[in-house]
Amino acid sequence: MYVSDDSKHNVSNHTPTPTTVELWIRSFTPTSAGPTQKRALERLEELESSDPIESVEVGVWGKEIEQTDHAFRIPQLQRIETRLEAFERWAASTGRQLDPFFRNAHIESTITGNSHDVWRLPTVALAEFDEDGELLHVAPCQAGERTIDVFDRFEALLERTDRNLTVDGDRRRDEVTTDRPSGHTVSYGRGRIEPFSPSSD
Repeated sequence: MYVSDDSKHNVSNHTPTPTTVELWIRSFTPTSAGPTQKRALERLEELESSDPIESVEVGVWGKEIEQTDHAFRIPQLQRIETRLEAFERWAASTGRQLDPFFRNAHIESTITGNSHDVWRLPTVALAEFDEDGELLHVAPCQAGERTIDVFDRFEALLERTDRNLTVDGDRRRDEVTTDRPSGHTVSYGRGRIEPFSPSSD
């Protein structure tokens, strides 16, 4: 059973409310993880209409990506690697653990003798940023013996925005649009990411 470190009653004491939320999913192709991805997208749509969330974004990555010095030649791959490096810095500064959800692996071929490092990525992940672009939280992660998954964070954020609604009255609802022409751009609201399209899932 997953337990969030940000309990329903004291979530605001741990992490400031983000203004931008990024949801990363493995792919849109039907897989055994499909229902999880669909549920995450539905929760993201709920969050998109909530104050003070100003932007939500959706990115697509593969099951794993190779760590390479040539990432700068592929903008989306560079963005993914930049995000993963930021996730590692956040984990180190907050005492959280990204393993086993995000894993670095060294792959060596016994046939060719070639080797390379890869990032192995979760099916879904959620990153939260403040108005200055500072990373506030990453899920899934491990806090001691407690696991914080993506839906823990959605629940905490939606509960917080519901409290804002009670205090502030009617909240703004922006139109949510999804543009996903088979493997190209995916967008929600004002946020936009050009997804990396791996050759295999």
